[in-house]
Order: sequence, then C-alpha cells, then structure tokens
Amino acid sequence: MQYDLIIIGGGPGGYTAAFEAAAHKLKTALVEEREIGGTCLNRGCIPTKTLVHTADLYRDMKNAAEDGIEISETKLNTSVLNGKKEQVVSTLRNGLEKQLKVNGIEVIRGHAVIRDGHTVFVSGEELGTSHVILASGSVPSGPPIEGSDLEGVITSDDVLKDTPYFDSLIIIGGGVIGCELAGIYESFGTKVTVLEAMDNLLPTLDSEAGRSLAMLFRKRGIDVHCKAFASKIEPAEGGLTLSYEEKGVTKTVTAEKILIATGRKAATDLFEGEMPENEKGRILVDENGRSEMEGLYVIGDAAAGYPQLAHTAMAMAVNAVAHITETDSRRNLSVIPSGVYTSPEIASVGLSEKEAAAGGIAAVSGKANTMANARSLIAGGERGFVKITAEKETGRILGAVMMCERATDLIQELAAAVAEGMTVKEALQIIHGHPTFAEVIVSALEALEKKL
Repeated sequence: MQYDLIIIGGGPGGYTAAFEAAAHKLKTALVEEREIGGTCLNRGCIPTKTLVHTADLYRDMKNAAEDGIEISETKLNTSVLNGKKEQVVSTLRNGLEKQLKVNGIEVIRGHAVIRDGHTVFVSGEELGTSHVILASGSVPSGPPIEGSDLEGVITSDDVLKDTPYFDSLIIIGGGVIGCELAGIYESFGTKVTVLEAMDNLLPTLDSEAGRSLAMLFRKRGIDVHCKAFASKIEPAEGGLTLSYEEKGVTKTVTAEKILIATGRKAATDLFEGEMPENEKGRILVDENGRSEMEGLYVIGDAAAGYPQLAHTAMAMAVNAVAHITETDSRRNLSVIPSGVYTSPEIASVGLSEKEAAAGGIAAVSGKANTMANARSLIAGGERGFVKITAEKETGRILGAVMMCERATDLIQELAAAVAEGMTVKEALQIIHGHPTFAEVIVSALEALEKKL
C-alpha cells in the first residue's frame, strides 16, 4: 500500500497532522497502537484536569461556610468520579474517531517500525509513503531507585487509569505532574509527601512560582521536601517506606503508595536500524520538524528542543504538514505558553528576568499581588501573583509568570503580547473590564512601567 503521508501516533500531534493532511487532499494513514487521543486524552491532560475540577469543587464545598453555605457532609465517591472521567475521555475520543472517518483518514491499528522516511512496517506489513511524521509521544520515566519495582510503586498512568483513593501517598518528583497530583490528593483528604531533588518545586519555571506553591502546599498540610534525593524503597506494614537524603542526613517516610513522577522519556524505540541524530532519545529536527533522515518529520514529545506539551505537538503538526505541502499555514513556535493545574493555577510564557540576563538582555520585572484584586478576594483566592518581565531599554514584553485563578487562560493575553513584540506602554493602552481577574495584569504592567 502506498500513501502520501503516514503518521505514527494518534495523540494531539498525530491527529492534528492527519486533519491538516486531509485538508490538503493527501492520502493519509494514521498508525496507533493504543487509543486514539494518545497519552494526553487517555492517560494525561484530560483525565488530570477532570480530577482537578472535582478536587477544586470538593475543596470549595468543604470551605463553603465561608461563603454562607452550610453543608453537613462532603464525601468523595471514587466510583462516580471515575465514571465522570471516563465519560469525558470517551466522548472526546469518539468524536476524534468520527472526524478521522469523515475526513477519509485511514486508521491502522498496530505497532509501527520505521525502516526509513518512506517505509513503515505495521505488525509486519510493509507500507510505502512519500513522507512519515513521527508523533509517538512519551512514556513515564523514573530514576534508578532501589525497590522501585515493588508492588505499590506507581506512575501517573496507574493513578489516572482508575483514580484509586489512598490514605497516604509519597510523590517523588515536584514537577508539573507531581504537583498537580499532590494538589488533587490533598484535596481528597490524603496525607501527601512530595520530594523534589532540585532547589524548588516546578524547577523549570520562575523560582518564585515554586517557592510560593511550596508555601501554599505546606499551609494545606502537604509535607514538601526540596533538595531531597530518594535512595531506597522497602516494604513496610501497611505500605512502603522511602529512604531519602536531605541536607546530608538520611531520613525515612512511610505511606500506602509511592508515586514516581520524575518526568517522561520519548517513545522513539521503533526504528529498524539506527535512530536519527538525537539527544537522550529525542530526535533532532529543524524548524519544520525535519530530521536528518530524508522524508522523516518528528513532532511533539519525540522531538528535541521543544517543551513536551500537547499544544506544542499540535503546532508542530501544522508546521510539518505546511512544509510537506509547501503552504503558508504556520504556527509561531518561539512563544509557547505552559500551565500547571494546581489550585490556584500557575502559568508562564517567554523569558523570566533571570533567563533574559543569561541571554545577555538587560531586563526588569513588575509584580502585582492578587490579594488586591477584587475578583480574587470574592472567589476566596489564596496567595498569588502576576509577574511580567520586559527589556529595560525598549520596554518590550519578554515574558510572564502568574499564580492565580484562571492563570492558564489569562496567560494567553501575555503570550500574544510577547509574540507581537508589544511594549509595556502599548499593553497598558488596552482597557480591562472591572471587576475581573485579568485586572491584575494591568497592576503588574503598571508596577513594571515604573522601573523602565
């Protein structure tokens, strides 16, 4: 069988590439070994955010008396919760499958092996193609901790499969996945301990975000340890005991389960021969997603140099198909916002003041506290802030980080400002409604303007 394009992986990058290819009348096959929608839809973004919604609602109900609502009892029903999660996932997955069929995209089930950029084997059957787009995503990755193979040691995939309740939980890894799940389980009443090897939680973000989240977690009863290195897991009565090093001292903590949330690795072990040039399994590509292997494009988590986010994969898919079809429909990959669905949410885009300095750019930042924002106070918001960074000489907005209600939505405004090269003065010309959460952006811009 001969195709114009074979796409390997049915996640956000894969199905976006398929729809783009169909729009250009390319004969397209989408190869998927598991469920359409990939990790994001089935075992990642969507299940997690469904749980976050419930966790936030549960927390609000427990604190409803502060808003004048008396609730005699709140109880978590994990069976109903899992049913809601599965309903959301299956509805979205079924919708995608129908769209693929309507667009004439052939879905091939099976394990793909790449011989070269024009030959793919699926369950032993040889398929020919003009181009291949590899959108294989990633899988959970754990450090070499003794005892990590014991029963009771789990990954985010295990948690998001059926969302079991735990009386106590240790989370190794204070990145995005670890912090989101810590917030969810704390809300449900689980005693949570978080260990992070780096200086702060969320180590890839501005350090203020990680420090602020740690303070909030501790206030809520989550036991947070940074600069803590897990070394050994052993069976214990009622669960597992973790040994870890902190400030040169060996300590232990015991819990019902231990969740390893230390990141993900690219799922790129599907080449018949030698893998194209890569960095730790992530394949090197140019701005169009092309690898060194002629005919092979790589997008999303499998591509080196780009954040492992669903919307990154989707944007890269658009660009790869645009290059294949020699068209102009493109996305700007230089400005990619990111979000953390804790409570409150955390989001960032562009450069921090520290990152700008490392790149030789003199920059300053302006910050506003959300506790002075009317909507935040009405909503019972806790500790939060918006910090915006600009180039000192020109006032051009370089980036932002925020920890507040609706942060993952509000960050889009600043992503647009960064992408368009707006200055602080220009951004302040935009009138924001009152009272809104977005007004805190104005306060941060005003604080920043005073430093320019």
